[in-house]
Parts: sequence; C-alpha cells; structure tokens
Amino acid sequence: MLRLLAVILLFSSLALAQFDPTRAWFTLRSEHFDIHYHAGLERVASEAAIYAEKAYALLKADFEAPPGRISLVLSDVGDTLNGFADPSNNRVGIFTGQFRSSDFFNPRLSSWWEAVIFHEIAHIFDLSQVRGPLKERTRIFGQLPAQSAVKPFPFVEGTVLYLKHKKLGESRLNDATTRMMLRQMVISGRFPTLDEIRQAYSRSAWPPLGFLVYNYSAWLVQYLEERFGEDAYRRFTEANAGMLAFKDFNQPFLKAFGVSLDQIYADFVRWLPSQFEGEIARIRAEGLTPAQKLSTLGFFSEAPTDSASGLVYAHASPLRSGLRLVVNEKERELVNGPAQYPQWSPDGRYLLFTASRAASPYFVGSDLYQYDRLEGRVKRLTSGERVYYARYAPDGQSIFLAKNTPDGSTELARYFIELEHLQPLRSFPHQDGVVHSFAVAPDGNSLVLSLLRRGGFQDLYRYTLQTGALTPLTQDKNVEADPVFSPDGRYVIYSSDVNRVYNLYAYRLEDGAVFQVTNLLTGALQPTISHSKQHLIFTGYDEAGYNLYQVAYDPRTWKRIALEREPLPEFRPAEAAQGEAYNPFPYLRPLYWLPTAGIGVGGFGLSAVLGVSFAASDPVGIHAYSVGAGFDSNFRGVYYNLAYQYAGLGFPLVLQAVGAGRDSAQGVGASFWSAQGGLDMQYVRTDLLEPALDPNQNTVTHAFSARIRVSDTTASDLFRLRSSLSLLGTAFVREGSPDWRYSVQGALGLQMRLPLEATHVIGLRLGGGFTTSPLAYDGFDLGALPLVAGGQPPLAVRGYAPGQLRGQQALVGSLEYRLPPWSLERGLGNWPVFFDDLSLAVFMDAGVAGSPLRLEQTRFSLGAELRLGLTLFYLAPGGSVALGGAQGLGEAGPRFYLSLLLPGL
Repeated sequence: MLRLLAVILLFSSLALAQFDPTRAWFTLRSEHFDIHYHAGLERVASEAAIYAEKAYALLKADFEAPPGRISLVLSDVGDTLNGFADPSNNRVGIFTGQFRSSDFFNPRLSSWWEAVIFHEIAHIFDLSQVRGPLKERTRIFGQLPAQSAVKPFPFVEGTVLYLKHKKLGESRLNDATTRMMLRQMVISGRFPTLDEIRQAYSRSAWPPLGFLVYNYSAWLVQYLEERFGEDAYRRFTEANAGMLAFKDFNQPFLKAFGVSLDQIYADFVRWLPSQFEGEIARIRAEGLTPAQKLSTLGFFSEAPTDSASGLVYAHASPLRSGLRLVVNEKERELVNGPAQYPQWSPDGRYLLFTASRAASPYFVGSDLYQYDRLEGRVKRLTSGERVYYARYAPDGQSIFLAKNTPDGSTELARYFIELEHLQPLRSFPHQDGVVHSFAVAPDGNSLVLSLLRRGGFQDLYRYTLQTGALTPLTQDKNVEADPVFSPDGRYVIYSSDVNRVYNLYAYRLEDGAVFQVTNLLTGALQPTISHSKQHLIFTGYDEAGYNLYQVAYDPRTWKRIALEREPLPEFRPAEAAQGEAYNPFPYLRPLYWLPTAGIGVGGFGLSAVLGVSFAASDPVGIHAYSVGAGFDSNFRGVYYNLAYQYAGLGFPLVLQAVGAGRDSAQGVGASFWSAQGGLDMQYVRTDLLEPALDPNQNTVTHAFSARIRVSDTTASDLFRLRSSLSLLGTAFVREGSPDWRYSVQGALGLQMRLPLEATHVIGLRLGGGFTTSPLAYDGFDLGALPLVAGGQPPLAVRGYAPGQLRGQQALVGSLEYRLPPWSLERGLGNWPVFFDDLSLAVFMDAGVAGSPLRLEQTRFSLGAELRLGLTLFYLAPGGSVALGGAQGLGEAGPRFYLSLLLPGL
C-alpha cells in the first residue's frame, strides 16, 4: 500500500503548462477577451484584440456566445505554426511563429493573426453550445461543453475551416493544396470511408488524418449547407447541443434534416466529383506536361536538390524520416531524422539542411546543420538562431539564411562558415514581410525572396545586397514560393497557384515577362535545376502523396502569360499594448464540476465509487489544482484526492494529499525536464493501515524518493531501436523506529523495429530491485495480478499467482515479439467508440525473488497477448485493451489477465 500511494503521488502531477510560466506576463482587456501576452508581444496583443473582437461579432450571428470572458494567450513557443482551443476553460492559445505558413495554411487573409485567431475562437463558440434540458444542467455543474465537444472530427475541425471560408472568404477549404488533393481523389475515384475520417487514430495510409479531418471534412460541412440551406450547420448544432454526448451520431442529423449521417456522407461522396470535373477537363484541354516520376515512397517526399553526388530529398512518413539519396535509380537514407529543405554545396561535398528540436518543455528551436558526404557525419552550424531556411552562396564560403524572431517576424542573415560568424542583413518587422523561401543569384549579389506581405500577398521580391533595396517582381494574390535561378541566370523559376492550381512558372528578369512552365492535373512545387541542367526536378502530387518528378528544361516550350498586378493594402502597425501585470488568481475559480460514479475491481475486490471532482488552471499555467472526493465501498468511508501544481519556477512543483477510509498520504514533488528524459523527486508522508506490521493501528512513514527517466531512439531507414531506463530510489523511516530503510528498483527496456515494411517489433525488458527492510510488506511480489489497470507492472512474471515469487530482492526479464498489427479502423456504428489496430504478441518471462536471491530458483513462463487499440469519444486516441495468458513452467495451469489502458491515466 505504501508503494502504491507513493506511485500515485509521483505520477499524478497536473498537466505541464503549455506556456513558459517564468516569463513576464501581461494582460490587455477588450470587450469580450482577456489577452495575455509576455514581454515583447505588445504590438501583437493590440492587433490580436482587434481580430478577436471581429471574430466574436461574426460568430455570434450563428451561435450563442460562450459563457463568460475568453482568455486569449499569445506566446512565442518556438519555430512551430499552431494554436489551440480549450473550451472547458474558455481559453485560446496562439503561437507567434508564422514562417512558411503557405505550406500548411491559406495565406490570403490579411494576416496570420486573423486566420489563426478566428479558427480557435470558432472552436470556443462551436464546442460550448448547450440546448434544451441540458442547458439547465449547467446551472448545477457549471460550464461543461461535453455534449457539443464530443462529436466526430469533421464536425470539429472541418466545421471551423468551413466557417472561416464562409465568414472571411478564405481558408484551407478553398486553397490550392486542398483542391490538388481532392482532384486526385476524383481522378482515382477513391474517397475515404466515414470510419476513416470520424475519429482520431493511428493512421498509416495516405492521406494523413490531419488532411482528412481538416481540409477534406470542410467540404463535407460545406455540402451540408449547399444541400440543406445556409443555416444548416446552425440547425445541426441546435439538435446536437440538446443531446447527450454518448449517442448514435445519426440522431442529430435525423432530427435536423430527416436524413442520417451515413446517408449524407454517401450522398456527399457522389456530389464531390462534380465540383472538380470541370477543372480537370480544363487542365487536360490545355495539354498536360509530360513528367517523369523519380521517387515512389510518397507521403511527404519533398524539397529536391541535385548535384554530381546524387539527388537528395526530404522524406517523412509513418515508417521513416530523413534525407534520402538517389543515385542511378537506387535509393538509400543519407541522414535520419527531422531534416528539411536540403541543398548541396556548389562542390557537392556538403549537404545543408535545417531541423527542429525541443530546447525546453516550452520551446522548439530550429537550427542549421551540414552533412559532410566524405566523412559521413553531421555538424551543427548554429545554436539557438531559429534558422528555418538556408541556401549557399555561389562560392560555397557563406550561407544565406532566414530566421524567426519572437514576435513572428523574420530576418535575413549571412553565415560565414570558416569564421562561424552570423551577420544580420535585413529585418522585416511587424510581420509585414515574412520570408517563405529565397534563391541566391549566380553572381551572389542579390537574392530573390518569396515574401508574404500584409493583405495576403505572397510574391517575389529582388533584394540587392549592396544597397539593401527590395524590389517587387510579382504582386498579386497568387501564392508564389520556392524560387530558383535558371542555369544562365535569366529566369527565376518558382511555384505559383494561378487559378488555384500549383504549377511551375518562370519570371524573366530582363523584362518582367512571366511564363507557365508546367500544366499538371495535380500540382508542381519546390523546383530545382538538375545537375545536368537538362531537367527541372520538382515536388509533385499523386495518389501516394508527394513524390519527385522531372520535366525537360526547355524555355522554348514555356507559355507566356499575363498576370495583372494588384495593389498592396495600406498597413499601419498597431500601437503597443499598455497591459497590466498578469494576475493568475481571478482565473482559478472552477468553471465546472463533475459527478463520478462506477464499479471497479481493485486490490481489495469489487468497489462502488460515488463522488465529485473539479479542477482549474490559470490561462498561462502558473497555478493548477484538482479536487476529487466521494465514497468508496472498499474503505467504507470517504476518499479524497487534492492536488496543486506551481510552475512559476520553470519546473512543476506538486503538492498532493490523498486518502481513503483510515489511510492517507501527503506529499510534495518536483519534476525536471531534459530532452532525453527527466528527474522526479518527492517526499511522501503516509498514514496507512498496515496489517503486516500491526493490525490495530496506523503506521506513519516518511519516504524520500527520486526517479530518473532516460530514453533514446536510434534509427536508420526502417530500423528503429528505442531504449528507456528508469531508476527509482527511496529512503523511508517509520515513526517509532530509528532505522532508515532503503529500496532501489530499475528497469531497462529495448524495443527494436525490424527493417521491414511491415511492423515487426522485438522487445526486451530487464528489471530488478532490492530493499534493506526485512518486512515482507516492503519487498517485491512478482506475481502478476488478474487485472492490471494501465498495463503490466515493471517487476512482474506473468503466469504466477501473487505470493509465489516474493522477497526483498528481485530480478525479472521479458522477451517479446509483436507481429504486424491488423488495421481494423472501424467504428461501432456511429457511437463514439472506435477500434484501431489489433495486434498479437508472444512472450517469455523470467524472474526470481528472494531474501537473498537464488538464481537456481528462477521461474519461467510462456504466453501471448492480444491488444486492441481504442479511441473513445472521437478525440481521445491511445487507449487499449489487452487480454493475455501465461503458463508458468511447472505450474498446474495458465493464468489470464486483462489490462485496460486509457489515455491520460
């Protein structure tokens, strides 16, 4: 019991803050929002307030307003593009990074702030709707948007993209990337099933789940309104928000439209081709450009660069990630890991690329790396410089680069390789000029930039190094990206989505003439010149995802076109906000409380539990707490669990008190993060009924413990080796005894994915422990429990009963072989239960326990485990149910166990 409560205290820390709580934070208040920002984002906060109130007014026309004020948190979390919405706590988080945003988002709105702020506030509106009798419940339980939030993915993420398009005119629904992917679906005649888009799950096929539940699903929501009227989604929301969260999701559609979701989706798949058949016919009528396919892995095979050393591209998929080299039609991995935007040096020896890594729990940083082909090693060139795109100077002695700044702006700089010195060149303040990509002129005296300006204009600009002059080459609402100079320096070749179709274009520098280079059914992006100068190599799209293609480099075949210039809107930077110092305490009032009830199986047999719980956190995450209390029949009395977390020191400090019946424990713990693991430290005071010591009184124990967690991954192409090491040391003393006792336990895990296309995994687990306490209660029991909540204990031998293998010292080992999973990917009708992968593993366990150990008493068992992956309530993947059985060698019969693992537990 002592160890059980200690583990509870150690691992029940509240969620780590998503923002750096050690920064200086401020609050700006508008009519409906509290905008929290850290130092350096004063102008961003002022602009965010304008866009937040605009979004609020637009959404209020279709939805009931969320209860209370909305907290909007602005933060620089590093080199990542994202935001999030937390409707349970009326909170929105916006990250400032916006580099290369057109790779993922539609950049045609006035700014990133307008696009991302509308998106997340739309979630708050949509997911907080309550109707009918359930609305009265909020007076009792507080703000609890479960019935609106618990719905299939298309009606969470797809809805917001549709609403953004409906209210603002632009979103990923109508951008060129989405249209490209949907055209391919129409051409191939293959569309995802409803099961494939409704849940979060571990999808391993193309298209990825993110595209399906955002871009593709936005068209499904649009279809609702085209078929049932422009207020169709509001009617659906009215119906759904008055129903329980756990239901057959056909019900709200039947109530709103008289048609089931199954039928609507079947009709949608029949309707969708009609939206693209005309576009496909027009592209074909203009004559398709012959293109040769160079890669076959699909998914994200991008950013080609060619030299005498070979063709290299960046690849990312569920199976592999890294830079890949193609020579004489043979392909191999060159660099493993999250490498992006490679470029060969002029002499073909070095390969330049950028990569992002977590620098702290609150920050992801991107830096510049160089691979040496001759020595076969990678050298890090910058540290903490936030470099996301780089290109060599023609002489190979320096590198031009683009880097992020904390407020979401970008800068140009030059890195001198021999001197290891970074020279600033030009900044683009207030996000009016976010560098997407660039090319270096053959003479090295100028750059051509793909630059996103305010108003949604991503155009080409020529930047002259000597004078610093910035001259626009194109100026329209087409998205121009990834320029490269032609071999003779006369042209800049780039991708553009003229008519919302990505193709390659060429800009002739001498007179400003523009030529269309390719005409393809899907698209062409990220061009480069082949080493032979006879071909254009580019990233194209097909049924498998992105792949490399090439076309002949022949300017005589290019088609001259005329593009009208459009005026840039006037932009005036917002005044810097004059916010007040951030005060977290007004936000710690709980917004809801939840009843808890159930029947479970534990170490003391069946138990009935009835209670309540609530929790709260301030928007930044400096303070957080949770409270739970109720009645547990096992202990014939009340139970409680109180936890408080303070993160203002830069690491979580947790205070916790738990109790049930006559047993109680109180503790304080702290966790320290590193990129490879972490350190957890805690003190626990327990007052437990311990029959092994004295059945008539509680015994107070003081325990100090430290746990070290280390993990690492080694990878090469399809091969993966994941290792983990955990060590837990505890010193404890019982009141009334002068003797301190000690215990140490550890576990080493190795998991090897074999280098095969199918996922075959071999796992090895070794563990052991000892204690200086002579009491059997403090020792180790290796007998696996019949039911284990959360998985197998770290020191266990399956196939043996509790008490058969116990002692003050223990050693265990396990060897497991897991076969490739069977992808079920099926829902239980339209209920919020989804079955993901089913896998089978066979294992052999070995272990010995004693006081002292006698290795000749080692016991062995053989067994198998069937594991079923689960997603519950659409948005909670990662759960699983495991049914296993093991036969202890020499035992009378097998023992079976059932393991339930739920996300977050």
